[in-house]
Amino acid sequence: MPLRVLLALGGLVLLSGCATTPEACDPSNRDASLMTKFSCDTGGGYRARIDAGEQQVRLDREENALFRAIDRQIAEQQRATRNELRVTNAQHHELERDLQALVAKLQDRSQDQLGLQHQLNALASQTGPDADAPSPESETLEERQARLESLQQQVNRLQQSLGYTP
Repeated sequence: MPLRVLLALGGLVLLSGCATTPEACDPSNRDASLMTKFSCDTGGGYRARIDAGEQQVRLDREENALFRAIDRQIAEQQRATRNELRVTNAQHHELERDLQALVAKLQDRSQDQLGLQHQLNALASQTGPDADAPSPESETLEERQARLESLQQQVNRLQQSLGYTP
């Protein structure tokens, strides 16, 4: 008879080990019975929780690496944009300087032509330091390009009226 009782108890222990889930096997649970802890240990519940935690750490590391890569790409794009803006500003200032030099030369050559003088005055007022255009720092790239295209058209009209071919 004692052998049957021992076999029955052993069977119950084995079955209870199969009945626990990894979610029920919490190593920090101090209220769990000895049988529950034993069944979690033999049934692999503790190992499954550890494996799930390690998998989550691996996934978190991969996400972190992606975030760092995106952050590097954003920093590179910002650096490239700043460099492009510096080049554009330098080109804009050079164009303004050349345009002012051209206006000065044309003013010297066309003192006797009143109509041409009015056009030159209008062009000079648009490009001068006291022009009502926004400052280059506050202008967007599109606004600056539109303004430069307008100035280019005016210069072309002046060249045509002086007999130059653009």
